[in-house]
Amino acid sequence: MLLRIETDAAIREDLLSIETLIPLCNNPCLSQIVSKTFGWETVELVIVNKSGRTATVHGNLVGRKVVLLPHFSYGPSLSAAIAEQSIMVIKQRGYSCEWRLTAQASQYCITSKVSSIIRLSPTEQSQFEKFDSNLRRKIRKCNSNGIKVRSGSAELLDDFYRVYSRRMHQLGSPVLAKSWFSNLLQYYKNGEASIWCAYFEDQPAGAAFVLGYQGFYEACWFATLKQYNRLYVAYGLTWAMLRHAIKHSGSIFSLGRSSLGSSVHYYKQQWGIEDVPLYWNLSHSPGTSLKSFTFISRLWKLIPYTIATKAGPWFAAKIY
Repeated sequence: MLLRIETDAAIREDLLSIETLIPLCNNPCLSQIVSKTFGWETVELVIVNKSGRTATVHGNLVGRKVVLLPHFSYGPSLSAAIAEQSIMVIKQRGYSCEWRLTAQASQYCITSKVSSIIRLSPTEQSQFEKFDSNLRRKIRKCNSNGIKVRSGSAELLDDFYRVYSRRMHQLGSPVLAKSWFSNLLQYYKNGEASIWCAYFEDQPAGAAFVLGYQGFYEACWFATLKQYNRLYVAYGLTWAMLRHAIKHSGSIFSLGRSSLGSSVHYYKQQWGIEDVPLYWNLSHSPGTSLKSFTFISRLWKLIPYTIATKAGPWFAAKIY
């Protein structure tokens, strides 16, 4: 679906360039992979200002809702003024809209999460020296405990999914389908899609799925198994990914989104992060959704793992 939107706001080139703080979801291939996996039509917004300058961004049509971008923490990066006018036009044309940004662009907004980013040093040594002594100790402890980290692609998918699905079940959250991750590995363009797995005695103990784009890297999905946490698996895994990003001239590494004050957020704070507020801007007042019913999470933990893993993708597709 193509939507043309006229705006009186300025369209600046730098808002579409590598200087954008979080450029990942400017990658046009993502909406196509979402469509291939979930069957949601791609949406192309062509935004034109009065001087004739244009910007093109991509999302998906979920029912009658334009979402930029499902299953990611943020959508394409444009100014809040442009996003606000675009949301209003989409609403006037009979659709609802959700545009995920790092700035508020609507009176209806969900702001319960932050994305935690690390500004990378130019060398591995200078990055390591920025960490406090306690964090450096935990990284070394992981190595001395015999944790081995591997990176790769489809050959690691089963091990990644084993850790991811187990941890999600422990948290009471439905899992995304394995085909989603397989499609990302196969069809991701303009950057890098990779899997990282940490092993203890040849058994997967932690795993992450990383996307890279224009010098920005993010561990979009990250999990470790509770029984191995005493071995500091998360620390060795995170450090291995940071080293890779630095080696490939990365400027920012995101540890993904979390709730302020949560145990996950506490873990991220140890790495010298900057928290970037997330604003999920809506065209309409948010109603109730599956996310609103916290008792579902408690019930999900009680479902046998094998059943939860098979049923999870159907639910997860609706909690985008």
